[in-house]
Amino acid sequence: MNHLEFFGLQEDPFRMTPDRNYYFPTKGHAALREVIRYGLQGDEGFIIITGEIGTGKTLMLSLMMDDLTDRFETALILSPHLSRLELLLAIFQDIGLSVPTDHSISLDALLRILNERLFSLAQQGKKLLIVIDEAQNLPDESLEQLRLLSNFETDTQKLLQIVLFGQPELRDKLAQNNMRQLVQRVSIMETLTPLTKQEMVSYILHRFKKSGVYEMPRSFATTDLLWRFTKGYPRLINKIMSRTLLVAYSEKETRISRKIVREAIASLNTPKQGRLLQSTVLRWGTGLLLLLLVMGITFPPTWIANTISFDRPARPPWIDQSADWTARLANDGMQMIAIWPKQGLVWVNNLINGGKQPSQPTPLPQAMSLPAPPPQPVPLPEGEGNPATPAGKPAPESVRPVYPSPFVRGAQ
Repeated sequence: MNHLEFFGLQEDPFRMTPDRNYYFPTKGHAALREVIRYGLQGDEGFIIITGEIGTGKTLMLSLMMDDLTDRFETALILSPHLSRLELLLAIFQDIGLSVPTDHSISLDALLRILNERLFSLAQQGKKLLIVIDEAQNLPDESLEQLRLLSNFETDTQKLLQIVLFGQPELRDKLAQNNMRQLVQRVSIMETLTPLTKQEMVSYILHRFKKSGVYEMPRSFATTDLLWRFTKGYPRLINKIMSRTLLVAYSEKETRISRKIVREAIASLNTPKQGRLLQSTVLRWGTGLLLLLLVMGITFPPTWIANTISFDRPARPPWIDQSADWTARLANDGMQMIAIWPKQGLVWVNNLINGGKQPSQPTPLPQAMSLPAPPPQPVPLPEGEGNPATPAGKPAPESVRPVYPSPFVRGAQ
């Protein structure tokens, strides 16, 4: 009994080949399939489909080929490391046009032969469809040749259509300045995205049903682990699930547990998957450390807050000492700068006087001045007095009253 019979499976549900019988129409895949159908029926010149490795581009290409009608004659190129001449020869070979075996024919002669074939197809109500997989590997000169081929057209329709499937590097290549003419001819450019978490679960169940088992018992923790590792890429899902069935069979387990999935991931032991797990742990660890640091600064724990004494300065003493030393140094410098003009004048005077110091009087000490005593009244001559002032009239301002002085002898 092999592992498929152990689980009651009729065939391996997680083969790595793009089997159209196991196609699961997710929202993104179904929408992209309709866009390709619309572009081919609408006589669009260039159609470009990009997606990361393992998102299902090859399966979408196979489905597109199944959807083609008899109005298309197809040239499928799977090895795009071709020069301009090699690309044309590959197209000729795929559509059945004979060319010299020694490849002595020129590029212009090949284009004339292709033009005649395109007009012959147009009279039959058909057109040529050129499909290239892994188009990110096409040299720039070959992409430019495809642009020139798109010029084959009549007043009412295109004589050929071109569909390119490639990785995101194809978009980067088309973003170059020398590719702007080709980009202007692109009618449809879509990106194939990975599965969502719920789509991943439905995708796995769909493949189990196709193989003869309605559902494999699993836990939510198992689903989370699969999602974190695969990120919804179908190729990785197939790879992990195929190995998981082998590990479960070796342990005689009919339930897919988190432990079994972990062992399956570890058994793959590929550098890419190791880097994926390490990068995930590094990102989460760094984010958690930064969060704890911010929380510790903003909201310190109680034991830290109680340990800190608010009676002492929050900053180290050497900061205040350095500031005081700097202030004193600046003050001394200002005083020295203020003395420089006076020293300069002394130096000039010495230079003029021949080095002799001018004699200067010795300054006398300044005594503190005492306040002056009040003025004494001047005594009048004898026999003279002030005229009497009539009663009721004020004394004139020039007349001052005479008071007896206590310092005069004989004063009564």
